[in-house]
Amino acid sequence: MTRARWLLAIPILVGVGLVGFAARGCRRHLPERSTEPPMPSASAAPEVRRERRGGTDVTFLVAADTHVGFASEEKGAGGGPRDPLREPSASDRVNLEQVRSMNRVVEKTYPSPLTGSVARPRGVLVAGDLTEDGKPWQWEDFVALYGLRGGDGALDYPVFEIHGNHDKHHSWFVLDRIRERHGANRYAFDWDDLRVISLGEAPDDDGLAFLERELRAVGVDRPIVLYLHFALRGPFSTGNWFADGDYKARLARALFGYNVVGLFHGHYHASGRYQWEGIDVYNVGSTKHDRHSYAVVHVTDTRFTVASWHYSANVWEFWHDKPINGAREPERSGGARDDQGRYLD
Repeated sequence: MTRARWLLAIPILVGVGLVGFAARGCRRHLPERSTEPPMPSASAAPEVRRERRGGTDVTFLVAADTHVGFASEEKGAGGGPRDPLREPSASDRVNLEQVRSMNRVVEKTYPSPLTGSVARPRGVLVAGDLTEDGKPWQWEDFVALYGLRGGDGALDYPVFEIHGNHDKHHSWFVLDRIRERHGANRYAFDWDDLRVISLGEAPDDDGLAFLERELRAVGVDRPIVLYLHFALRGPFSTGNWFADGDYKARLARALFGYNVVGLFHGHYHASGRYQWEGIDVYNVGSTKHDRHSYAVVHVTDTRFTVASWHYSANVWEFWHDKPINGAREPERSGGARDDQGRYLD
């Protein structure tokens, strides 16, 4: 290139460089999306076989459908923001009853013929519908009641919440707050050998990709617990985007062959146990309506135990105890009993 042509090219090269720099700067300052970005396909990730280390002894609680803000007002008697702890509404009082019961659950005796007492929970999973309408003041009241790390709200234990359909009524405010607290609306973590995977309201395309990636990373040996909001069978398990498409069938295919020891959900304000695609599923109660219960879960190297505590009736509603990880001891289950030892319906 001649000297004259080189001098003519300088403005063009500088201009291209400035455009590229400006574009990179703009991309850096774009606001983050409220939704999670698409996850890579699980087929792109090699499976890692992670053997169990042993020594697992994990206790945790599972609640759902706290519906903070139900039949409540944002303002208090003085016209300012209402404090749910000092000026509780009717629904706040039930949530406070649940929180106080959870705080006292330590050393509660498991129902007979189970033995032993409840150890201090590692945390509380809350399976969606945290708020009645997803409004900011309802979220703030949820945080005042349940906190995050344990002790920063009325609850003594760390909280691992997901969103439900009610949390999207007003906006995506609650989903954004969950993402801020846990890094994403779907996330996973370890308690000893146990892998806990949260799936939000229910897994859509991105959620299934996230789940498949997690499963392949965990492998087939370690026990896995999952929780989501929507029911998989029974009442209120149809008539929504998750149930009426092919997502449920795709979820079953994704889980096939993995060591899923339990799946928890809310949405239907009752409690019970059923099987879906060979997986034990546990529906936990709600502070809304009258099934005021939560699940107490104990996991060891060889056993998986779930007992539902109805804190308003002061009774164990049902319990289920089964062998896991290849153990051969018998599976057992039972219903609630009154003071005379009779089962309650």
